[in-house]
Amino acid sequence: MPVSSRIEHRLRPADRNDLPRLGEIARHGLADAVALDLAALQKEETLFVAEWRTAIDGFIVLLPLQSSLLISRLVVAEEARGQGLGAWLLDCATFHARGLDLVAVEIQRPEQDAAGITWLTKRGFVRNPHGGNKVYLSRNV
Repeated sequence: MPVSSRIEHRLRPADRNDLPRLGEIARHGLADAVALDLAALQKEETLFVAEWRTAIDGFIVLLPLQSSLLISRLVVAEEARGQGLGAWLLDCATFHARGLDLVAVEIQRPEQDAAGITWLTKRGFVRNPHGGNKVYLSRNV
């Protein structure tokens, strides 16, 4: 495959200069964007930026737990959806979990998010039994 046709992604920790763009992506892609404190997540070093070529087109918030890595948020900018960036971010979370010697990656979705749950199961996530109004999914690393 020629180098010019390869999609070039880069995941890196967010810095303060990224916060305005990440806020814009969050406002358009998250129902609870108002409650999301991007500056605090950036200081806690749990917020990672997805760059595609030279633009910031998404972000992921990763929280290490005892034996797994929780994907707290995964957001792709509207204009970058449908191009594989979300799946790539899931793979990045898996590699990050391996680097921390964790055994799984977890994510929660609202019960009514059938499309999101289907998308995750197609990428190797399985539903875990749990009560409440959220669906808990995990994928071994």
